[in-house]
Amino acid sequence: MRARLANAAWALAARPASAAFHRALAEPERAQTRLLLATLRANADTVYGRTHGFGRIQSLRQFQNAVPVVGWDEVAPYVDRIAAGEATVLTAEPVRLLEPTGGSSGGTKRIPYTQTLQRQIHAAVGPWIADLSANVPASARGPAYWSVSPAVPHERTAGGIPVGFEDDGAYLSPLHRTLARATLAAPSALRHVADPETFRYATLRHLVARRDLALVSVWNPTFLTLLLRPLRPWADRLADDIQHGTLSANVPPAVSAGLRQDPRRADELRHLAAQTASEADLASALWPRLALVSAWADGHAVRPAQSLRALVPQAAFQPKGLLATEGVVTIPLWGHAGAAPALTSHVIEFEPEGGGRPVFAHEVEAGGRYGILLTTGGGLVRYRLGDTVEAVGQIRQAPLLRFVGREHAVSDRVGEKLHAGHVAQALAALGLDGFAMVAPDGASAPVRYVLFSDTPGLPTAARRLDEAFQANVHYALARRLGQLGPVAAFQVHGDAEAGYLAGCVGLGQRLGDVKPTALHRDGGWAGRFEGAFISQGPQQGGRRTPPLA
Repeated sequence: MRARLANAAWALAARPASAAFHRALAEPERAQTRLLLATLRANADTVYGRTHGFGRIQSLRQFQNAVPVVGWDEVAPYVDRIAAGEATVLTAEPVRLLEPTGGSSGGTKRIPYTQTLQRQIHAAVGPWIADLSANVPASARGPAYWSVSPAVPHERTAGGIPVGFEDDGAYLSPLHRTLARATLAAPSALRHVADPETFRYATLRHLVARRDLALVSVWNPTFLTLLLRPLRPWADRLADDIQHGTLSANVPPAVSAGLRQDPRRADELRHLAAQTASEADLASALWPRLALVSAWADGHAVRPAQSLRALVPQAAFQPKGLLATEGVVTIPLWGHAGAAPALTSHVIEFEPEGGGRPVFAHEVEAGGRYGILLTTGGGLVRYRLGDTVEAVGQIRQAPLLRFVGREHAVSDRVGEKLHAGHVAQALAALGLDGFAMVAPDGASAPVRYVLFSDTPGLPTAARRLDEAFQANVHYALARRLGQLGPVAAFQVHGDAEAGYLAGCVGLGQRLGDVKPTALHRDGGWAGRFEGAFISQGPQQGGRRTPPLA
């Protein structure tokens, strides 16, 4: 009852943001112009605003003529000044904290967060919550599981700026954060559990106790499939904990607080674990009221999303919109094939894939592919996000968009310019059933790419990949010149998805930010996965498992 009341209150509180968003969909040019001019006026007397004449800009076109498109390399020196304690660098209002983020490769970026930026994110969350409330079954308004990312170590910059939010819910306004927490089926204190196996067990302990679980929202679909995978092996232990109101794991007291004895639910779990034929049957029987699952489902997340949907067939599935640490790009809407641009959150420009002037939402053409530029209340202005979207439809006067992939996900060790999109297509053509990822192996001489997979037949698949990659003239030239060796095959043992997530966390990514990828540009993955090379050529042993003969 408490969760239902909180959901109703949250939906009611989201209505103003939703109404503003739908007005903007009807008049996108007007909405974006208003938002742009408000942002520029607020920050005209900053270092960046004075440099680029924010105070003189009166239109969208003037904005494009006066302010350059930038990437992280251009923004980083300004953020360094903020970190050192300098005020009014990118924004007139104070920077509340710097939120760390990283892509699939490269060092950590620290994104400035202001009160205005948090309000802008709330302006995107509100329409989504209101849309769900209006369209999903009433049964979905019960207890919810929102994925929790482990907390980052607390620190401050030399200038005293905090680094990182305390928890994922801090992105919301205080009111919405309070209402969201009242719906939780698992406590946000789970973020303090650093060990992955302990984290999974403690999370399952909370979720399995809730027969009325109604909604699950995660980012990476693999996050949830990995969470549910040990459900049957751990069933007896979970049942014992549920029966006695305990949590048999080394966790902070806040994680186990409030757990109650439930012998009936414990008996039900034991019975279902023994009687159900499949993992999907077990999940369906344990959570019969699960009405909605939300996760990434575009780009390289297509196959993981399909696996997740098969695991929880009783629930409707909604793909996530495009949300980055830097800001919100799109908002998913029920019953639509794509997601709508977050017109009341940030100023969004679309760079045509074939080149030319960036356009605004009202100028996007159906079927076109575009890179994303964001201008936000956190101080990023015409910032190239690096994501590509495709216009797949229209809602009122605005486009519906689908995430395609990373715009500049290119690995270029010796001039081969291997693009993630090309790799994804080549992997799809192989038809591998399980985990598959390509990454460079800089430890070999010459440099080569490696196919990491937990499926059989990898030497043949590696040869086919190498042939497919040579459709890229730069890759083919590097192979002919001997700068690149042939693609090698690494047979992953154990849980490949878990190894991938752990490897990304080891590279500095937050667990909730890890995305499925066809091409990881960092090397060293032979030391992160369990397994061994099984292709011809120099052997580099994998983690803990000796090379195969």
